[in-house]
Amino acid sequence: EASRHLPNVVKNHKYNVLTFVPLVLYQQFRFFFNFFFLCVALAQLVPVLRVGNLVTYLTPLVFVISVTMIKEAADDLKRYRRDREVNGQKYRKLTPHEGFREVTAADIRVGDIIQVNADQRVPCDLLFLKTTEKGGSTFLRTDQLDGETDWKLRRPVPFIQALRRNDDIFRVRGELVAEKPRRDIYEFMGCFT
Repeated sequence: EASRHLPNVVKNHKYNVLTFVPLVLYQQFRFFFNFFFLCVALAQLVPVLRVGNLVTYLTPLVFVISVTMIKEAADDLKRYRRDREVNGQKYRKLTPHEGFREVTAADIRVGDIIQVNADQRVPCDLLFLKTTEKGGSTFLRTDQLDGETDWKLRRPVPFIQALRRNDDIFRVRGELVAEKPRRDIYEFMGCFT
């Protein structure tokens, strides 16, 4: 069942080694003025259309495109490093026989039971099963999703919160029905029975 779901990998970088030059050039020549100056420079290759020296037409265009490519490469490298850092963060996964074992965020799969500690980033969409707080509440921030830095109250599944030991979770038989992913992050329809 879990193999049909996408992996829990964050990928915000846009390019790889093979796609960088073609994609950046495509994006740049979609702009009217860059395309216009390219056409004017290429027209200078035809002797009948030549108005001046070819260098005077190519130099500004090559300069602008080069600066843009350097900036895009630097920005994408930063995104790649952030992705690698987020995907490599360590979490504790509860297993039926071994107890807790360490996994990276990229190795989390649908159905895994993950322990998220205080001040730790939530690595994926999670169903909040249990908390160490006696009142059964916890507060979390959603600034990575919506930019809001205020704390939001979340409550766990009540009958799982009442379980005394962590491995008792594996004896629970239930079903989670959840809606398909959508852009609206403020509402969620689901049922745990």
